[in-house]
Parts: sequence; structure tokens; C-alpha cells
Amino acid sequence: MRLGRHAPVVLALALSGCGSIGAIGLGSFDNERPKRPVQAQSDTMAPTQSAPVEAAPLPPPPGAQASADPLAPPPLDGTTSATPDVAALPPAAAAAPATPSGAEIGRTDLLGGWTVSSSGQSCQLFMTLTSWTGGYRASTRGCQDGVLKSISAWSLAGNQVVLSGEGGTPVARLHSAGGNRFDGQTEQGGQPITFFR
Repeated sequence: MRLGRHAPVVLALALSGCGSIGAIGLGSFDNERPKRPVQAQSDTMAPTQSAPVEAAPLPPPPGAQASADPLAPPPLDGTTSATPDVAALPPAAAAAPATPSGAEIGRTDLLGGWTVSSSGQSCQLFMTLTSWTGGYRASTRGCQDGVLKSISAWSLAGNQVVLSGEGGTPVARLHSAGGNRFDGQTEQGGQPITFFR
């Protein structure tokens, strides 16, 4: 048998076997090494003394003019004033409806439970943002009055809150009376109606 042709294979097997024996700790060298305990290292640093930090405005970049307010951003159009001309600003986008007191009414301001009152009766009114015929879902609990019982939806139209009944027919229209109170009238009969919390 000639070893010349098989010598590389035999040599590779022999070397891989030696590496495996050493890797699993069967070699004699692992037993002769003294074992040393491993010390745990902390990953926190000891505090050090540092100089106090001082605040000062940065100088303007080269080629820029200094403004009166060192914290104001530099003007974008190359002028010396960093304050925009209020008259030159575009008008605001469509704002939310405003109440008589000037505060804006948002849909999320109306969510949740309210006490609704009309014709000397009071009961609970609940408003959600679930889409419904007539706007968003509304429901009442404990109401005896037919108008209050019929409320099933609400919507925000301009600065009015419109309470609607079956099929989206308006039942009452109310305006903010300030705070968490809305006053108005029923569509049929013009009876005063209010909801508050």
C-alpha cells in the first residue's frame, strides 16, 4: 500500500483529532496549568472631580451678523432681524370651532360621560368617536324624556354641538357656556337643554 496518495488525508485526520482532544480538555496540558480565580469587574466608574460648567452664548458663525438676542436663530433671508414680520405670515389653517368664551372645542373635548338635562329631568349622556349615522355614536342612560331617550349621535358643526336621533335627525343644538357646560335648545318645541360634567 502506498501512503503517498493517502498521506494528506491521514495527516488531516490526525491533526483534527489532536485539536478535538485539546478542545475538550483531554490533553495533558490542561491538567498541569494552575487554576486562578477570576475576579469580577465592576461596570461602574468611580466619580471624578471636574471643573464647574459655565454657560455662555456662542459667537456668531463667520460672515454672520450678530443679533440683539444671542439665543435667537439667524435670519433665513439674510436680513438683520431674526424676528418674523407677523403681517407677512400666512393665515392659519382652518381652526377648530370657538366657544363664546374664545376657547376652541375639539372632538376629544366632548368624549366620555356627561349629565344631560331638559324639561326638569336629568340623565346620563355618553359620547364616543365611533362613526354613526348623524356623526359619532352617543347614548343615554336613565332618561325618561322622549327627546333625551332618542339621542343616538352627536357631531360638531362650527361652534355648535348637534345631538341627533334615529337616522341622524337633529334633536338639539348647543353651544359652550364655558368650562364643561353646553347650553342650547331642542329642535322641536325649543325647550332648554344642557349637558355638563
